[in-house]
Amino acid sequence: MGTDDIRKSKRKSRKMVRKRIESKAILIALEDTKSSKYYFEKLINDKGFTGQVVFAKNVGQNPKKVLEALEKYKQENKKVTFEKEWVVIDKDDWSKDEFNGVIATARSKNICVAFSNESYELWILLHFEKVTSHISREDLNRKLNEYFLERFGIKYSKASQDIYAFIIGLQKKAIENAEYLVTCCIRDEGEVKPFDKNPLTMVHELVKCLNMYTQDNACQCFPN
Repeated sequence: MGTDDIRKSKRKSRKMVRKRIESKAILIALEDTKSSKYYFEKLINDKGFTGQVVFAKNVGQNPKKVLEALEKYKQENKKVTFEKEWVVIDKDDWSKDEFNGVIATARSKNICVAFSNESYELWILLHFEKVTSHISREDLNRKLNEYFLERFGIKYSKASQDIYAFIIGLQKKAIENAEYLVTCCIRDEGEVKPFDKNPLTMVHELVKCLNMYTQDNACQCFPN
């Protein structure tokens, strides 16, 4: 095979890989319209696949509404198929039936769940420390303010669009800390119990899924 043939073969191979990647899509429904959305938008842009990941329009902030938003988007866009579907929810003050009920429904529909107990801010805090004991939303925000003031000279704000840029260098540590919490939960309880275990988050699974989006190996997610 000559040099030109080799070059043509490589170009064809790259085109096939690119075509395969571009055919993929992920649908995400979020509970909030600021903090987590800004974070994931920046991550998606950073990875260079803006347009392949779609956010369902927010229709409410309780877990049931988040799931409804995802299903509403699918109903209105029947020609679009998604490789992965995710809902991102917080325990907050929702009842056990509300929180676990949505997770069970998602499980039955093969929808991945990136939940946090107590809230999404736990994922952010795990970039700075290994949280091992029960923590309230108030303490999450207090600790984040302390870390952000110390390291970046500003208070943590859910409305900031720059959080991802501040903490991207600590992402590996955050994933390790989140996985440690899952390991502890399984060790103590024998399974992952979303409502009963604080601190616990699965946001790192969505982050890993997005990080591996352009790779051939399929990402894993809760409840799978």
